[in-house]
Amino acid sequence: MSNKDAKVYVCTQAGCKNKYNRPYRLEQHLLSHLNIKPFPCTWENCSKAYSNKSHLNRHIASAHEKEKNNIIYRCPECFKTYSNRQNLKKHIRQKHVVSLPFVCDHCKAQCKKKHQLSAHMYMHNGVKAFSCEICSKEFITLYEKKRHMRCHKTYTCDECSSIFNQWSRYQKHRKSEHCAKKYICEDCGRAYTQRIHIIQHLKSHSNSENPRRTFSCPYPDCFRRYSRNSNLTQHILVKHKKLKHICNICQADYSSQAKLKEHLKIHENGVVPRRKVKSLANGRKHRKDKDTLKMSTALKLAGLTEADIEKCKLLNNTKYE
Repeated sequence: MSNKDAKVYVCTQAGCKNKYNRPYRLEQHLLSHLNIKPFPCTWENCSKAYSNKSHLNRHIASAHEKEKNNIIYRCPECFKTYSNRQNLKKHIRQKHVVSLPFVCDHCKAQCKKKHQLSAHMYMHNGVKAFSCEICSKEFITLYEKKRHMRCHKTYTCDECSSIFNQWSRYQKHRKSEHCAKKYICEDCGRAYTQRIHIIQHLKSHSNSENPRRTFSCPYPDCFRRYSRNSNLTQHILVKHKKLKHICNICQADYSSQAKLKEHLKIHENGVVPRRKVKSLANGRKHRKDKDTLKMSTALKLAGLTEADIEKCKLLNNTKYE
């Protein structure tokens, strides 16, 4: 039994020893002590009320909708019938379920397996019952130990005895080193195991012998070149014609429709967009220390003064930053 299933929420009312494994179940139970029943039956001429909605649903199913549902809940052991599934489960649990073999000496909690009882005992004695045989790290449950043991598992290559700690790396090694390379370049003889790799390689030969066509920007003093005409068109619209895609919510501008759509997802998710970084073009002020000598930490540790650096600067015509 794990800590999550332990009944640690105890009723504080005098004479009541009920325990629960969830706080909301304890809160529902306390309503019965205070005689608060917030869930009344809405059927005509029925004045029943309950402290739990599930109890109300059970009442409606057994008292008002029994004929409508036409369902019989019968015990498979003794064939006794009940009005609802909850009562049948309670009957089976009390009359027919055999006690679990592992019982806690402190709280009488029952466990189906021994390792579950060992994990349960941690809440009483604080001792972690499971430890790694390789690194001695301790764990509360057997599941946590098994999950940790994956870190120590290794995979050995049958061909070259190389050892890998991840299955994906082992598979990648086998494909690249030991699988038959069936794609061979006729120009240089290089071989590949996958078709996509040789396709990418063949592009290098075509680029060296037959350079691909490029599209140059027609504007004066602009030397940008592109491999696609669509990229050149986008460059002209953004850089030369100053076309901007503006957000109608926060007025942020973007160079493409795709970037604007990605930005609009921020508004849809209710996240406030980050403040746009300022530049000299959109209002950022000039540095106050512009064109002044800057002392680095290394120069300070070396014991050089600003006068020494200025002298070296004049002699060597070197700028120190």
